[in-house]
Amino acid sequence: MAVKSTSSLSTTDSGEIPQSQLPRMAGTLEAIRAELPAMRPLAEEAAARLADGGGLWACGIRSLVGEFTGRAGGFMMIRMIKPAKDKLPAGQDVVLGFPEDGPRLHMPELADGPLTINFADYPSSPDNLCLATHARERRVSPTLAMAACGWVFTGELVASLTRMGKMPVIYETIGAYHGHLRIKQYNRGEIAWHESHEAPEIAPGVLGGRYIDTVTAMLGRIEKEEGEKLDRAKEWAHEARADGKRLFMYSMGHIFPDEISKNAIGEQFESAVWNAGFPHAKPDDEYSAGDFVAHIGYQHPPGQLLRKARAAGARVVYVCLRHDRDFERDPNVIRIDPMWDWSDACVPLEGYDVPLLPASGVINGAIAWELAG
Repeated sequence: MAVKSTSSLSTTDSGEIPQSQLPRMAGTLEAIRAELPAMRPLAEEAAARLADGGGLWACGIRSLVGEFTGRAGGFMMIRMIKPAKDKLPAGQDVVLGFPEDGPRLHMPELADGPLTINFADYPSSPDNLCLATHARERRVSPTLAMAACGWVFTGELVASLTRMGKMPVIYETIGAYHGHLRIKQYNRGEIAWHESHEAPEIAPGVLGGRYIDTVTAMLGRIEKEEGEKLDRAKEWAHEARADGKRLFMYSMGHIFPDEISKNAIGEQFESAVWNAGFPHAKPDDEYSAGDFVAHIGYQHPPGQLLRKARAAGARVVYVCLRHDRDFERDPNVIRIDPMWDWSDACVPLEGYDVPLLPASGVINGAIAWELAG
């Protein structure tokens, strides 16, 4: 069954902040652009450690660890920290940190501390390195802002490695023909580097800046081309709530479903994982006429959900690259185009075979918050 969250997201007003979550997220990315100079020395130190045999890890908030591991456009070598396991980060390693509460990570005790770079809005110091996410001032989800900042930094880390003549193996979406083959070819990141490559040296600020430009443009296009449909979907949600009907928001992929269930959205919507396009178990919720059902998806439409919910008379909104032909003209179904491409990763690198840095987590998260109103 879908479950409701009991936590909430707190924000403070700061100047003229747009009502819509889409320009808010775009504004957050622009604010993160100002962090690029601070990212350079951290990326260069991290790159030197990785090039010298260090490992790359993610630690902290579960949804963000999931966002940065096993991810199209991200490092294949990256690992999540599992305290119960024997292997933990060592002094030469690099940790991308997403602190849950307070400025520091709750990590297992390590004999020699690795280089830990936290994505958090706390003062940075030599013993607690932090890169600002600007979530509070822009009034966006802190976890979404952390994801955006983390991906910008990832771009800068890749660029630093290219300047050292190294190219890390990058994931390709498993929705592509060669995605699974690539994972097998590089043994799930145990082979961390390409022996030879044609990627050129990339200057500081280029890849991170391209990510900001690309995702910001996507957010603007969604607001312009899908804004009317988003407004209609929000009206459906308000009507369902006013009539005492149930509201559902299903999701899939990395930062989800925690971005919904563990934030303020989960106070309004019942939520659960629904992996459209994958043969996994689906929630067993039942629907009634007038219920509002949203699905924050990925590449494939949630066909089973559409058929079940519409048969019961519920209205459905789904976010997905492809549409379901059977419901294209249904007046009680809305499809929102998230505007990212099938590859998800959205920053091309000259001479490299797959693009870098995924857009879907940040984009789909902003749409989810917009639908929640």
